[in-house]
Amino acid sequence: MKVTPINISNTRFLANNTFPTAEKEKYSFGKKAVVATTTALSVGTCLAIMAKKKKYSLSPTKMLKNIKNSYILKTKYKAPEIISLGASTCVGGLLGGFMIDKSRENQKAKLREALMQFGNISIPILGVDLIADNLCKKAGKFTKAATSLGGFFAGVYIANFIMNKVCNLIFNNKTDARGVKATDFTAHVDDLLAVANYVSDSNIIQKIGCIIPLALMVAGNEVGNKQAKTVDINA
Repeated sequence: MKVTPINISNTRFLANNTFPTAEKEKYSFGKKAVVATTTALSVGTCLAIMAKKKKYSLSPTKMLKNIKNSYILKTKYKAPEIISLGASTCVGGLLGGFMIDKSRENQKAKLREALMQFGNISIPILGVDLIADNLCKKAGKFTKAATSLGGFFAGVYIANFIMNKVCNLIFNNKTDARGVKATDFTAHVDDLLAVANYVSDSNIIQKIGCIIPLALMVAGNEVGNKQAKTVDINA
């Protein structure tokens, strides 16, 4: 009987030694658009709920007529608001990611990324809130700003360390450690603006804060577009 050898020179396999049905391919523009849409809708819904709780009108006509006094422009985004928006962007990204990719390995990678992103959003802002609004509440503006910024940068790395441990425990993976990425810091624009909000009552700072929901959408897109790692056996 003739046996045909299997050429595995270009075979790629996942880090947990399970073989994918095909090599990992980057998502198309259309699929990325789906993730962006579900992320935006989820964050938008979260904003609408928070606005409604604060007795703001959700009527588009009323909002456009009085845009300067809308929820987005009038709200000081602090820990409760940022954590809520962080959860919504991760959920939205996860929903879109599951819609465009049915691979169990990729969906698992997206779940892990969602937990990582949520932890990386919530832990640093909780640290900023603890320092600026509690420990240094009566301190001068310079001291409050300096300690809050220090807490922010430390929080980013602490959050990454904690969430790696938590995710590795949940997903039973002892080797996959996710480092701090440049895109992580786009989600932390919220923390920097929160520090400014805690320190100053300037209207300009408050208005600049309206970009926070947009900045947080980066995290949702990271979640939805996440794929399982592949390793080249010849590498």
